[in-house]
Amino acid sequence: MRILLVDDDEALMETLAESLIRQRYAVDIAVDGETAQEFLALFSYDLVVLDIRLPDAEGTSLCQQFRQQGVTCPILMLTAKDTSADKVQALDAGADDYVVKPFDFGELCARIRALLRRDSHVSTSDLQWGDLTLKPDTFEVFYGEHQLHTTPKEYALLELFLRHPNQVFSLNAIIEDIWLFEDPPSGDAVRTHIKGLRQKLKAGGAPKNFIETVYGLGYRLKALDSDVVPAQDILAPESQKPTESEIIAAVAKAWEVHQGTMQERLNVLEAAAAAMDVGQLSAELQHTSRSHAHKLAGSLGCFGFSEGSRIARELEHLLQLEVPLIGQHASQVSELVQSLRQNLASGSSQEVISAAISSAPQLLVVGADESLSQRLTDEAAAVGIRSMGTTNLTQAHAILQAHAPAGVLLWLDQAHFEEGMLFLEAIAQCSDKIPVLMVTDIQDFQQRLQMVQQGADVILPTSTAPRHAVKTVQQTLQIDRTSYKIVVVDDDVEVLDFLRTLLLPWGIQPTTLDDPSQLWSTLEAVQPQLLVLDVEMPEANGLELCQVLRADEKWRHLPVLFLTVHKDDKTQQQAFNVGADDFISKSAMTTGLPNRIVNRLQRAALNGTARSQL
Repeated sequence: MRILLVDDDEALMETLAESLIRQRYAVDIAVDGETAQEFLALFSYDLVVLDIRLPDAEGTSLCQQFRQQGVTCPILMLTAKDTSADKVQALDAGADDYVVKPFDFGELCARIRALLRRDSHVSTSDLQWGDLTLKPDTFEVFYGEHQLHTTPKEYALLELFLRHPNQVFSLNAIIEDIWLFEDPPSGDAVRTHIKGLRQKLKAGGAPKNFIETVYGLGYRLKALDSDVVPAQDILAPESQKPTESEIIAAVAKAWEVHQGTMQERLNVLEAAAAAMDVGQLSAELQHTSRSHAHKLAGSLGCFGFSEGSRIARELEHLLQLEVPLIGQHASQVSELVQSLRQNLASGSSQEVISAAISSAPQLLVVGADESLSQRLTDEAAAVGIRSMGTTNLTQAHAILQAHAPAGVLLWLDQAHFEEGMLFLEAIAQCSDKIPVLMVTDIQDFQQRLQMVQQGADVILPTSTAPRHAVKTVQQTLQIDRTSYKIVVVDDDVEVLDFLRTLLLPWGIQPTTLDDPSQLWSTLEAVQPQLLVLDVEMPEANGLELCQVLRADEKWRHLPVLFLTVHKDDKTQQQAFNVGADDFISKSAMTTGLPNRIVNRLQRAALNGTARSQL
C-alpha cells in the first residue's frame, strides 16, 4: 500500500516515513501543494497525510481540491491548532481524521492503520490463498504450518498478490505500488525479488511457480484448481477497474456530467447579452463571458456540437473587441447566444459517441464459429474495442490487406496449422506491428515454438472464455502504449476529461494540466514523450510556451501537438513557425486525435532511437 505525506517539515516527515516503511508501506513525501498534486497525478494512493499549513496553499483548500479532482482515498489532516472550529473546517473540507501536532508517532500510525481498515478494499484480517496465509497485523507469512521469513519487499509483493488474487500485475504496476518514487528499482531488480520469494515459497512446501509468469503481461498467483482461470476471476476488483471501462457509456456519461457546466457558461453569456442591451456591461462580466465563450468553443467541439463550437468562437471574437458593445454589436451577441441555446437544445452527443467508437482499435477475429464470434464482439465492444470476424483464413488475408487491424485473435486447429503459419507470415509483412493472440489446443512443442517465432504474442487454450480472451487482447494491445507518457495542457477541464475518455481504448492515460504555470515542473516529473498544447489560455499563450520549449536544451526535441478551436491558416502557420509537430482542431479531435497521437509517439520513438545511435 502507498501513502503520500504532505508537509513542509521534512525532518518530521522523514521520521514518520521511516516508521511507516518499517510497517511495509511505500511512502512518498511532498513539501508543498504543487508537488502533492504532481504525485497524485502520477500514482494511486491508499492514504494521504496532509498538513493544514503549507508554503503555497492552505491544507483545507488543498483537501477540497483533492476531493473535487476525484481523490477518494482517506485523508488525515495534521495541524498545530486544536480548536473545534479548525476540526470542523478540516472535516467539512473532506478530511477523514484530524491529528494535532505535536503528536505521538505510535498513535498517528495507529490512526493511519484504522483509516486504512475503514477503507472498503483494505482489510487487516488474515489473507489466504490455498495453504498460504499472510497476517497483516504481525507481518508474518505461513505456508501450512511452516513460517516463511520474508524481507519487507517480499512481504509487500505477497500482500499485493493476495489482496488482488488472479489479477495480473506488470512490472510497472508492481514498482508503482511497492517502491518509493525517488528510488524505483529496475525491472531486473523486481524479477530478482520475485525469484527469491519463489524459492522461499518452494522451500516452505508451495508448488513450483506458486507466483506464475503470464508471459508478455506480468505476474499473478497460480490458480488453485486448474491452469485455466475463469474469465470473471481474472478481472480486477471493481475498485481497481477504470470507471470508463465501456467507451460508449463513458462518452455519454462524460456529456451528462459536463452538460450542466455548459449550461452554466451559457447562462453567463445570456447575462452578458442582457447587460449589453441596457448598456451596463461591466469589464469584469465581459472578461468572464469571453472566457466562457472560449471554453465553450473547445468543449462543444469535443462533444460533437460543431455548429455550437462555431457560434461560441464568434461570440469570443465579439467579446474581445475593445469598442463599446452596444447597438449592432449588442444585437449580434444576443442573436448568437440565442442560436447557441437552440443548438444545445436540439443537438445530441450521439455523433461524438459514434466517432469515438469508430476511432477505437479494431480486432480481427479469425476461425471462431458464428456464436463464439458474436460473444467476442459483445465483450470487445464493452471495453471499447471494435471487432470484425471471419471463419476462414482466405477471407482473413483479404481483410488484413484492406483494414490493417490493431490486433488479431486467431483460432487454430491441427488441420489448418500450415495455413495458419502462412497467415502469421502475412501479418509480419505489415508495416506496423500487429499483436497476435493464438487460441489452440496444439501441444506439440515444435509447433508452439513455430507459432511464437512466426509472431504469436500469447497462446491461449480453446477452453478460454470470451471475456478472458478479450481481457487478454486488451492487455496485449496496451503493452506498448502504456509505457507512453504524454502531457496535455488546456484550461478547460471538460476538454481534459473528454480526452482521457477518448484515449482509454488506446491504452494511453495522459497527465492533464489545466494550469500552464505548472508545465515545467510537470515535464520534469513525468518525462513525457509528447506534449499537447492549447493555443490560447487565460494565463499563457501555447505558442509562446512552445517557443520557449524549443530553446530549452533538454526539451527542444519533445514533439508538440497543438489542439485548438482555431482553424485558420494564420494560427496553423504560427504554430509550425514556433516548432509545432502537428496541429488539430478540437472539433475534429474525436476522429483524428487518437491516431495522430499514436503515430506521433511511434515516430518519436524511432527518432529517439536514431539519435541515440548517432
